[in-house]
Formats: sequence, structure tokens, C-alpha cells
Amino acid sequence: MSASEPLASRQEGLKLVAWVLVLFAATLALHTRGNTFPYFYHPDEPGKVEQVMTGEWNFHHPMLLLTATRLAVKIGGVPAREQAVVEAGRWVSAGFMAVAVVALSLLAYAWRGWMPALATGGALLLHHHLFELSHYLKEDSALLAGFALSFLMLLACWWQPTNLRVALLGMACGLAVSGKYLGVLSVALAVPTLWRRPEQRSLRLGVFAAALVGTFAAVNYPLFLHLATFRESFGREVDLVVQGQRGMTRSVPHLQYWNVFIDNTTPAIWGLLAVFLHARWRERRSLSLPEWMIIIFPFAYALALSFSPKTNDRYFLPATAIFTLQAALGTADLAHAFAWRHTRRRWLTGAVVVLLAFQLISPPEPVHWKHFAEYWRAFQSDDNADAIEWVRTKLPADAVIAKDNRVALPDPTKKKHAERFGVIPQKVRAERFAADVGAFDELRSKGVTHVAVSESDYGRFFLKGLRPQAGERADFERRKTFYEALLRDGKLLFERDRGTVIYLHPGVRIYRLTEPGF
Repeated sequence: MSASEPLASRQEGLKLVAWVLVLFAATLALHTRGNTFPYFYHPDEPGKVEQVMTGEWNFHHPMLLLTATRLAVKIGGVPAREQAVVEAGRWVSAGFMAVAVVALSLLAYAWRGWMPALATGGALLLHHHLFELSHYLKEDSALLAGFALSFLMLLACWWQPTNLRVALLGMACGLAVSGKYLGVLSVALAVPTLWRRPEQRSLRLGVFAAALVGTFAAVNYPLFLHLATFRESFGREVDLVVQGQRGMTRSVPHLQYWNVFIDNTTPAIWGLLAVFLHARWRERRSLSLPEWMIIIFPFAYALALSFSPKTNDRYFLPATAIFTLQAALGTADLAHAFAWRHTRRRWLTGAVVVLLAFQLISPPEPVHWKHFAEYWRAFQSDDNADAIEWVRTKLPADAVIAKDNRVALPDPTKKKHAERFGVIPQKVRAERFAADVGAFDELRSKGVTHVAVSESDYGRFFLKGLRPQAGERADFERRKTFYEALLRDGKLLFERDRGTVIYLHPGVRIYRLTEPGF
């Protein structure tokens, strides 16, 4: 080894450290913008806030996010108020997302070098799906962080399975399982990687298991103190995955996640992903097991999701991130395949610029795909607040409003509502669905003068492929008939379209009840 080689290696290490710090800080700073909206907008956040504040856990998910949030609240001296706690938790969620972005960028560096690493970091930093999910006190970012770290260490352990690397892989898998129960897939990927070399196999597996169990136990220690509650909650989650939720189900397998893939990718990603897959196929005989795992993972993951009637685009986050990683790696393949040696750097730079540009903006209509700028703007406005102000100032004080759950109008008879939303003079009749307050004639007999509905609630009755569970059909048809008549014949007074961030833009419509017969 020449004297210049250690120096070059040291310089490379310093550049990597600098890149890690810059990318982490940039992701954390960007992904925490606009995260101060009310804690009760997201239906799951009030329950999580209560758990953090009281220490009474329901174990619907493993404990990584809530444990980290409780620790952040304690260390940061965060006031014991719901809004302060949820904002601290959203910072923790963004922190996990930043860890995931950094880990996947390092994975791209280890696999293909600097430019793909920069492309991966930039594309994930500016990805609207990651940006949105960083804004909620939800476990999705914690799961992605665990998966990302696991993939990075899988590659490292394949190349050189030192005890330290094996222990780090065990810790990464422990974090993945502690993020969401689905993180157990990381363990299924790690074991074959560690099994391949017979020498010291038992030692490697022992180190891995010790690190995995130790990490899981440290993060989830309350779970072991309340095993009965855990078993009940875990069974509930399994039932939701198998049967669906809120009275709705769909046939499996389904194609819902094909739509989610389209929504969370761009034409640049489609093209670069095709280039990446073609290049990997050509070198398929030389690919390592972890490389095959990273290539196959998002496709297998999406296929597995399609066998559950419980659907949500946030479940697709790990696939979104790995598809984006693959597309970023495809920039190098594109330059290598279509450029002469002396022009490859220009091709590579151009491909990276196109990838990032497509992440940021969309061309004018009618061409459109979801992009970062759209989500950035969505977090800067609040249709719920606009609707409350409109009702307060535009409707008669003696109005009576029947509303859907997602319409954030306060019921003055409920103290908690007044604390959350402020006070309005109008009366509010609230049910899960406005249709459950009563049919139109019944609403009039109860003195109801207006109906406020949200597409986030009534929209399910018009989605293709979604159907009621057994025993729910009569209620389904009754509610659907109510909304069909309201949307068709109602006197529309206020409207805000359903937006990309549905918790701030749930699609609010307010109608006035007119003469009998409607």
C-alpha cells in the first residue's frame, strides 16, 4: 500500500461523513416544515399522544416510535400538552425518515459510487411520499428506517461478515421489527445472508440473534410487562389485515397498489427503473444474494400487500423508497449504456438532474403527476380551519348541522371539542357518517338545517372494488343512497376539494337542507 492510499481513504471517509451530516440535516429541516397542524386532524394521533403522556400503551404497533417520542419529550422538557407532544413526535418521525434517507444513500454509494448516492439522497429528500409521512406521529417512517439500515448492513455483511457488522445487522433488524410487526421481514432476509458461509456460522447467528433480541427488548420492554394486552392488540391487527376495517373489505388479490405505485412515482422513475432492471438482468450471474434481495423486495412487498383487504398508500412506503433507490442507481446504468466513455459524466449528471426535476414539479395540465411542490403547498393551508370560520361567520347562529366525522366542526355541547376547535354558536349533530344522524325527513324533524360532509368519509361508498363486510350491506346501501341524493340534489354552500394531504384537505362540502322531497 502506497503512502497516498491511506490519505485517499481518509479523505473519502471524511467526504462520506460530511455527506451523511448534510443529508440528515437537510432531510430533517425540510421534512419538519408545516408540521404544526392540530393534533386531532389525524384520527390516530390523539391516541398516540395520550399513550406518550400517560404511559398506558395499547400495543397496536411495536414501541419504537412511541418510546423514542416519550424519550424526546422527557429530554426536551416538552410541556405535557397534546399539541406540544404531537409536534415533538412528528419531529421524531421526521428523524427516522432522515435516517432512512441517509442509509439508502449510503447503500447506493456502497453499490455504485458517488453520483448514484447523491441521486438517491436527493430523490428521497424531495419525494412527496416520504415528505408527507414525515409529518405524522405514525410508525411508517420508523419501519422504513429499520428496513433501510437492514439493507445497508446486509450488503456490508455479505462482503465482510465481521462480528461488529453482524451485530449492527441484528440491531437494524431489531429496529425494523420494533417499527411495525411487518419489520420481521428483515429477519427473513438476514438469516440466509448470514447462513451462506459455514465457517463460524454458529457464532455469526449467535451474535445476530443477541443483537436482535437485545434491541427489541430494550425498545419494547413495556410489551413484556403487559403480555395479555399485547396478545389482544396483536390479534386485532391480524384481524384487520385479514378481514379489512370499518365494515369494509375487498377481494384479494387486488390491484390497488398498482395505483399507489403510479401515484408515488414519476415518468423519470419509470424510465430509470427499467434501465436499472435491464442492467441487473444482464449481469444476473454475478449478483450477490443481498443485491437480488434489494432488487426483488419492492415487487414482492407490493404483491404481499395486495393480499390484504386493508389498504392505505402509507403501507407502500418501503416499496416507494426502494423503487426510488433503484431508479437513482439507474442513472449510472443509463450513462454507462448510452454514452461514450468521455461523455458518461455528462449523461450521468443529466439523468440525475432529470430525476430530481421530476420529483420537484409537474408540467401544466392535462399532464400531471404528484410532486414535492404540491405537497409543500398542501401543508401551508388548512381547509378545516376555513370551514370552521365560514360556518362561524356565514351561517345563522341558530343553524343545526349534521356532519361526517372528518369534518372538523366542533360540537359546542362537548368540552373537548370546544378546547380543540374553539367555540361556534351553531349546534352540531355528529356521527361517524352524517347519514347516521337520520334520513332527510328525520333530519328536518330534528331541526337540522345543514349537512356537512367529507369526501374522506363518504368517498368509500363510491370506490370501485370496495364492498361491505358480511352483515354491513344494509347500512352500506342506506348510507350510499343518502350521499347520492345529497350530492345530486343538495344546495351546495361551501366546497373545498379533497387534496393530496387529506387531513388538512379532506374534501369538505356544506349543504343547506331544502324543502321536503329532497
